[in-house]
Amino acid sequence: MKVTLDEVAAKAGVSLATVSRVLGRRGAVAESTRAKVLEAMGELGYSRSTLLHDAPRRLVAVSAPGNPEHWQVQVCTRVAKALQDHDLLVTRPLVETDPEPLQTAIDAGAVALVTTTMTSLNTEIPCIRVAEQSTTEEVSEAGTEVIAARLDLGGGMTTAFEHLRAIGHRRIGLICNDSGELAVQLIRRFLAEHPARNLGLNLEDWISRVPKSFSGGSRAVLELKDATCTAVIVQSALQLHGALHGLRNRHLQVPRDMSVVGFGDSPTMKFTGPPATVLGLDVEGLSNALIDATLQTLRISTTGLPSVPPVFRPRLVARTSTTAARQ
Repeated sequence: MKVTLDEVAAKAGVSLATVSRVLGRRGAVAESTRAKVLEAMGELGYSRSTLLHDAPRRLVAVSAPGNPEHWQVQVCTRVAKALQDHDLLVTRPLVETDPEPLQTAIDAGAVALVTTTMTSLNTEIPCIRVAEQSTTEEVSEAGTEVIAARLDLGGGMTTAFEHLRAIGHRRIGLICNDSGELAVQLIRRFLAEHPARNLGLNLEDWISRVPKSFSGGSRAVLELKDATCTAVIVQSALQLHGALHGLRNRHLQVPRDMSVVGFGDSPTMKFTGPPATVLGLDVEGLSNALIDATLQTLRISTTGLPSVPPVFRPRLVARTSTTAARQ
């Protein structure tokens, strides 16, 4: 018989949220309370494996969010290959934008979801994902969420600002998607880390939320140029390519008239005109963190997860799309 978390909470004499924190290894929980929860789990025969369907070969859903960034697709591809090497079956449903494909995978016997989405998902199977470092979101009440890694977007934004400030830029704008958790987090960190945040300026005027598209980037960069920005940080590769095109159409040059920094590296970033300075992500490290967390959750690996998920800070890859601001 499946043991529920409500039964574990009642047995331990704690709240359901406390049980979720113990299972997710997040938040402050006293050692004595943690011991009571683990003892109750042992007495009731509860383990994460009670959430898993019995199958000769386990099916795992590996998915990037809808309309993903290049690094999210890269990570998912690496994770899927590694899990297949461990004799797991893998399906690739979309998440966030449409719950139906994921539910179909669950109905087909999926025992876990591995995803690069940064959104908290309420799933009935273990969800192994990535989170932003500074977020304090709780694990789902079902206790099925595992944070395998954290992205230090604030540190990445600080790195970009430091680079642009060092070459004389102060009026720095942001081009981001008009929806999605990554855009929300980038905006939050942009407002918190901007070098002009204490000067009484309305930094919202320097944020352009547009569709993740070539035309969106082309339109946004001109709006920010008209708002007197001399440099921009751009969320997606499509928007960055559009931004470069939009500036050329107005007979402006990068980086003479506008310096450009992309978020996330991809093979095309070396061949833009000019090659784009980017905040690169450790795709291999993120992939390995998700793989290790999945194997441990499925009891394929006996190696325990770290008590604190690894933190990955975007690193600056300086190319020729950034240069000193014109005086």
